[in-house]
Amino acid sequence: MRISIIALILVSISFKLSAQQQKPGYNLTVLLGYGTENNWGNTAFYAGLAINKKIKRKWATEVGITYFTTDIYNENKDKPTSFEDEERRYNAIFLNMDVQYIVGNENSLINAKIKIGPALKYYDYKAFRSGLFEYYPATGREEPIRGTINYHEKRGVNISLYNGFSLDAKVNSGLRIGVFLDIYSNQILIEHFMPGINAIFKLGTKNK
Repeated sequence: MRISIIALILVSISFKLSAQQQKPGYNLTVLLGYGTENNWGNTAFYAGLAINKKIKRKWATEVGITYFTTDIYNENKDKPTSFEDEERRYNAIFLNMDVQYIVGNENSLINAKIKIGPALKYYDYKAFRSGLFEYYPATGREEPIRGTINYHEKRGVNISLYNGFSLDAKVNSGLRIGVFLDIYSNQILIEHFMPGINAIFKLGTKNK
């Protein structure tokens, strides 16, 4: 339900911005996906918006914001990996500033983009720290001993390295639809692995 509401809000914003015929040469990207956070093993839905501006024939710059959240659905609680009702969460907000190399152009049937740049990340997580377990040799099952489980909680900000790759197809002169893969690196090389789908709206008419 929450992801549907987020999607409707983002699409509504995108159509309003497109209708305003903003400054030529800009594109608005609306993105949705389901990815992983690999430090603690969380999976989450995410959604975002980005504004893109071409600076040369094959190069563009982009600023975007993405919200990654286990509040919509927490696999570690609903489908626990170690024990029942394991309480984990991982929420993050990314602010991206990247440079893109474009294979194709706005009139190509298929475009590809390679992206790289820094990302400011705010995170809020809760993960298993320590605890005592009772082991059952007959089944190999482990059960936590109530009252012994401790969690590690942390909030903060860091700078991540952002890399992205996308493919999109032309629907009409003002809209392209595609797929993408975003990767964020900080403590480990692939800290966030985030595939998804996007819609790219052309804002205004580009001067030739």
